[in-house]
Amino acid sequence: MSTSDSTSGSSTHPPLVLLFSFFKKILTYLPRKKPFPATGSSALPLPNSNSSSSKSTGSVSSPCRTRLQLKGDLSTIQKGNSPIPEYVSKIKEIADALESVHEPVSDLELVSATLRGLGDDWINIYNAIRCRSTLPTFSELHALLLQSSSEYNNGIGGARFSRCDTKMLRLGFVKPEIISWAPRIIVLHNFLSSEECDYLIAISKPRLKRSTVNVVKTGKAMKSELRTSFSTTLIKAESKNPIVQAIEKRISEFSQVPLENGERIHVMRYEKNQYFRLHSDYFLDTTNIEQSGGQRIATMLMYWSDNVEGGETYFPMAGTGKCSCAGKMLKGSSVKPIKGDAVLFWSLGLDGEVDPKSVHTGCEVLSGEKWCATKFMRQNKYY
Repeated sequence: MSTSDSTSGSSTHPPLVLLFSFFKKILTYLPRKKPFPATGSSALPLPNSNSSSSKSTGSVSSPCRTRLQLKGDLSTIQKGNSPIPEYVSKIKEIADALESVHEPVSDLELVSATLRGLGDDWINIYNAIRCRSTLPTFSELHALLLQSSSEYNNGIGGARFSRCDTKMLRLGFVKPEIISWAPRIIVLHNFLSSEECDYLIAISKPRLKRSTVNVVKTGKAMKSELRTSFSTTLIKAESKNPIVQAIEKRISEFSQVPLENGERIHVMRYEKNQYFRLHSDYFLDTTNIEQSGGQRIATMLMYWSDNVEGGETYFPMAGTGKCSCAGKMLKGSSVKPIKGDAVLFWSLGLDGEVDPKSVHTGCEVLSGEKWCATKFMRQNKYY
C-alpha cells in the first residue's frame, strides 16, 4: 500500500471554526436531491456525482470533495450478489466520473479495486493473472471475470474450499491490494487475526537476539550496522503448533508456493531508531543456494503490531510516485506496518532470474515497537 503521511488541519483560528459551524447549520436546512436509484443489487451504490446533484441548491460539492467521494466509492465497492457485467459497469462508471474531474484511475488501481470487491472469489482471479508478465488491462480482467463466471455456472468451477479451509485461510477477511506489478508486490489486509499476532509475539519474545546479515562472499551470518533489529526463528517444535501450521498453510495457499518449499518463520522486533538498510531477500552468494532448496523466490512479510510511527517497508524501485519512509517523502512505494496485514513480494521474475527491483528497506522506527515476521520461500523443497 503506497502511503504518505497526512497532516491534520490547524485549530488555532476560532473565527474560522465558528464560521464553518454556522454554514454547516445553514446547509442542514437546505433541500437535497436524492441520488438516482441504482438498478440491481443494493451492494452497488451509485456515486453521488451526477450532473443533477450539482444543480441542487444545498448539496453542491466542490471538485475536491467529489474526488474524495468517488475514490471512497472505488475503494469500498463490493460485488455482492450482482452479476459480473453490472459489477464491472459500476466500477467503470466510477472511473469515468473520476476522469471527468481530472482524476484518472490507472489500470493498477482498477484491477486492485476489482479484486478487492470480489470477496473470496478474488483468489481464483489473482491466480489466473499472477503469472502474466504485464498487468492485465481493465478490459482483459473483465473478460477473465466473465469466463470465470461462465465456468461456475456450467459446473466447472464451484466451491473450492471446505468449511475448515475457510476458517484456516480467513476467507471473507483477507482483502488484496496490488501495489506493483514490476516488481510483483501485493498487500494482503487482515491476513492474520489479532490473536494470532499476539500469540506469535509471546512465543518469540524470550529468544530474541541481535539480528545478522549474510556476507556476500561466504554466505555466513554476522552482525552489522546495516540491520539493527533483534530477531529469532521459530524452532521445529513451534512449527508443529496448530496455530503456526494454519498460518503456514495460509501462506502456501495465497502465494501458491508448496508448503515444503518454505523456510521456518523468522521473527523481528524493531524498537525506536532501529532499521534494516536496503537489501535483497534473494541470495547473492552460492553457498546458501547450494545448501538446500535453491534460491529464494518470494517473501511473505507479516506485521504483528500496531501504533508504529515509521517502520514502513520501502521499495524504491516500485512505481514512480512518492511515499513515506520514516517521515521522509521518497520516490517508490512503501507499506505501512499494520497489525494483521501481510506483504507478498517476489524476488525472482517470471524468467527465473533474480529481480533487482525487489530490493527493499525496513525504514527506521520513529516511535512504538514494530513486530514483524518473514516467511522465505525457495525454488525447491527446503530441509
